[in-house]
Amino acid sequence: MSDARPARVEGLEAHDVEDGLVVYQAATARVHYLNPAASVVFELCTGERTEDEIAELVGEAWQLPAPPRADVHACLESLRSEGVLR
Repeated sequence: MSDARPARVEGLEAHDVEDGLVVYQAATARVHYLNPAASVVFELCTGERTEDEIAELVGEAWQLPAPPRADVHACLESLRSEGVLR
């Protein structure tokens, strides 16, 4: 895991929906749908937590026996590639 502290980019509008989160990116006029797991990861990306800390919190939220580090890392990479995280 990285010591990077992922953070959301400026100018995003996030709205809760029944089964996740919809994120509107005004700068690109793109809409992103996040499932419940990706929504939790996205919400934890405040720039204050490391990737490892995010994985720990996700593991606690779902009461997993071990933090899902690889899954969280993959989710963060996907969110970065979509341009919603820096």
